[in-house]
Amino acid sequence: MKKRVITILAAVTVAAVLATACGKSGQDGENKGNAQSSQQRSEAGNIEYKAQDCVTLGDYQALQISVPNTYEVTTEQIEDYAQRMAQMYAQPDYKDTDKKKVEDGDTVNIDYVGKKDGEPFENGSAKGDYLTIGSHNFIDGFEEGLIGKKVGETVDLNLRFPDVYDPNPDLAGAEVVFTVTINKIVEAKEFKLTDKFVQKNLNVDSVKEYKKNIKSYLETANESSKQTDTVQAVTDKLAEICKVELPDGLLEARVDDYVTQFKNRYCTDTTLEEYLEKNFNGMTEEEFIQSVTSEMKVNLPVEMILEVIAQKENITLDEDKYQSYVKTMMENNNYETEEEFYKANGVNAKEGEAYARKLYVCNLALENIIDQAEIKYGTGADKTKTDDETDD
Repeated sequence: MKKRVITILAAVTVAAVLATACGKSGQDGENKGNAQSSQQRSEAGNIEYKAQDCVTLGDYQALQISVPNTYEVTTEQIEDYAQRMAQMYAQPDYKDTDKKKVEDGDTVNIDYVGKKDGEPFENGSAKGDYLTIGSHNFIDGFEEGLIGKKVGETVDLNLRFPDVYDPNPDLAGAEVVFTVTINKIVEAKEFKLTDKFVQKNLNVDSVKEYKKNIKSYLETANESSKQTDTVQAVTDKLAEICKVELPDGLLEARVDDYVTQFKNRYCTDTTLEEYLEKNFNGMTEEEFIQSVTSEMKVNLPVEMILEVIAQKENITLDEDKYQSYVKTMMENNNYETEEEFYKANGVNAKEGEAYARKLYVCNLALENIIDQAEIKYGTGADKTKTDDETDD
């Protein structure tokens, strides 16, 4: 089974995930941090060792691997995804009911006026609005205050806005009164996916074409998941059958390097503590380092195993293919120069390039192992075939 697995080692994945979470501010920080990182030397670079002296290989050839998922796209998945996506563009459509008393879960049609200090406040009133009780679309007490009330009834709800209310900070913590009239209790009409709907809203000619596009999208997504899960299963197996003794201090040095690298890219105008607080939901420095350390404990041994396998199998780097890989990575991650790309892989460009080249060869070794492995997907799972002719 031929696969082109690129940049699978999680030591790089950690950096990519964190960079994605940081958004544009991270990109700005990266550019400013490059000047600093060019003057630094990695802690890991100070530790001398030979990977082959630290790794005892197991029988890594022709591995037997089982992956639970089949990664097949079923008709049920296509139908479900097509409905969910289409309904994002659909206007809710309701029909009246004979129900007279409001219960939790009901959808009601209401008129309401919100007043603060006896005066209507901005965006606090509506007529003919639909509200599902229990949806928590209104402030606490609003929906609950309608339970048990009857159609045609008008009720005053004495409520208080939350102390933090981003939509309108002027209302934060304010005492208000909503006067609500319950016009009727309704229920949603069943959504029907039609050619007319997809033509108007989804830029396709028919439901059949729309579902075929959905199928293609899901197949692509499943193939990506399949490759990711395959890599995970194979690297887990390698870690199980091979023995690695990390050189003294290497784990700590690699963690230090990563933290330094992270600071250089994202914390030039702030502290690490402040950056994590703002961009990582209040994560502390200690939690951040613990997270990086946990990842490195898993990734570093696998990296060393693959490095030794590459040496044993005489796997070498083809310069043209490597340069093509670098170009792809630069395009995918918005690096303007090779120097920027390499500084993202190390505390300076020189060490970043050396590390990127080593990981590239490790990935080649992993590809080779995957190609030789016997991998079974969806063992014991029922398979539901798709129907290309699925229509509305």
